[in-house]
Amino acid sequence: SRWWDPQGEMRPLHDEVVLTRQYLDLEKLRLGNRLSINWKLDKMPGDALVPSLILQPIAENAVYHGIEPGVEPGTIVIAIRRDRDRVHVKLTNPYHPEHQHRQGNRIALANIRARLALHFDVEGVLESGVKGSSYEIRMTMPYRRASPHSVSGERAAA
Repeated sequence: SRWWDPQGEMRPLHDEVVLTRQYLDLEKLRLGNRLSINWKLDKMPGDALVPSLILQPIAENAVYHGIEPGVEPGTIVIAIRRDRDRVHVKLTNPYHPEHQHRQGNRIALANIRARLALHFDVEGVLESGVKGSSYEIRMTMPYRRASPHSVSGERAAA
């Protein structure tokens, strides 16, 4: 049995945010004041089940495509909220049309889109595009709750 299955594993959204925060904290050490992160999580359902590694790759893309090519400091905004039976994730980063490595971005987004479809069929949606001087990724998926003891730090003793 494999210790990790990126195709099949579902995890609480809280765990995905913790992992992505750790990644972005490392990038902040590397990039210093060139990178700012604005988390908007006050309406986030931490217990929502999501495919594993659904957030970190788009944050990595945002650093690679939105922050590294720029001369000016840039901000990545990650907003996650629940609206009734849907979870909405929006990530925005600066857009530099003269410095795009489009192929890598398309591969990552295609991979995430495929995993959303695997777990949620047509209810899992990923949209992306340029909005003014920003690049925006929007994900929508059904709100399905994790069991209370599957959220990190609250695991039941076996």
